[in-house]
Amino acid sequence: MAAERSGPVAPLRMTGLLDTEVPDTHAGHALAVLREALYNTARHAGATTVEVTAEVSERALRLTVADNGRGIAPAVTRRSGRANLRGRAEELGGTFDVTGRDPAGTLLAWTVPLPARAGTAQKR
Repeated sequence: MAAERSGPVAPLRMTGLLDTEVPDTHAGHALAVLREALYNTARHAGATTVEVTAEVSERALRLTVADNGRGIAPAVTRRSGRANLRGRAEELGGTFDVTGRDPAGTLLAWTVPLPARAGTAQKR
């Protein structure tokens, strides 16, 4: 029996040492953000493509979700999902942005700083 797809396939590109550099608390938030973003894309965007990127640098974890869907209509006033994603970023001292893409779609960017590793200092 063939599996039914509920939306576009979302390829994942990972950069950096996600398994060793990202604390469990950050990983838990990132997974929740990814779930919410993909759910919203599947339910509301009408996208045919979605790209997910998770990047770890010395200082931050950055998660981006880009689609080619309808984008967020200016008339949409319900923002509970976006408020939740913003709250998760701010809880960890990070940022959350949603912007339109040209010619169509949405780009979600969720970035949080990583704590300094024991025995090392973060570069400025």
